[in-house]
Amino acid sequence: MSRRGLIVTLVVVGALVGFVVWLPARFFDPLLPPDLRCSELGGSIWAGRCEGLSIRGSRSGTLHWQIERPRWQPLRANVGFVWTPRSSESDPMGAAGVRGELRATLDGRVAVYLSSVQLPLQTLRDALPADVTLGPIAAVAGRLESRGLLIELDGRSQLTALRGTVSLRDTRLLRYDAAIGDFDAELSGVVGRIKDRGGPLKLAGEARLTEPGTYTATLRVIPRITGVLPALPGGAPLEISVDGRL
Repeated sequence: MSRRGLIVTLVVVGALVGFVVWLPARFFDPLLPPDLRCSELGGSIWAGRCEGLSIRGSRSGTLHWQIERPRWQPLRANVGFVWTPRSSESDPMGAAGVRGELRATLDGRVAVYLSSVQLPLQTLRDALPADVTLGPIAAVAGRLESRGLLIELDGRSQLTALRGTVSLRDTRLLRYDAAIGDFDAELSGVVGRIKDRGGPLKLAGEARLTEPGTYTATLRVIPRITGVLPALPGGAPLEISVDGRL
């Protein structure tokens, strides 16, 4: 190729890259999946925002994203994001949000790494689609926290693995307005171990992904303090089994 031809090629390639980088995000609104909607798309494809995020009819707040290309992997691009859910008037537990990074492979698999999660449970319930069943989480108030949670999805966007630690803080049982303590879940792929942190309830259990997108959980609960659960005598164990969908 001549020097002139090389220069023309570089200019054309640069123009195309610049066009994609600065192309307004709203141009891609018709290409979004049917289950995903934004009331307003702003910014560019490279760095933009989705106001009024809706997932299968939910009202899920605002999503900001920034495409990042690792220097050591020039052909790969990751997407850094910050999700700010709609504030929940029924849960005054402070600021809420999720910060993370999305990494996709050519075969359609997706890994989502959440570096920071701070969510009141009521805010989380309000933001999720109605067909997501949370089992016992639906019966408690509190705050969900995590740093360093890895979520793995298959080519159909079905959950296949969870890795990391998730915590529930300042947890209260909604039915009795009873404080029941703090809890941790250690997740190692398809199995998670759940335990208490020494509060009013002694709790131990296991959750397992039975197939992509579904789970089963078994919990054993024993009150450490008489009267923390009015329906359960002090020292009497309660066995709970739950099947759900994510």
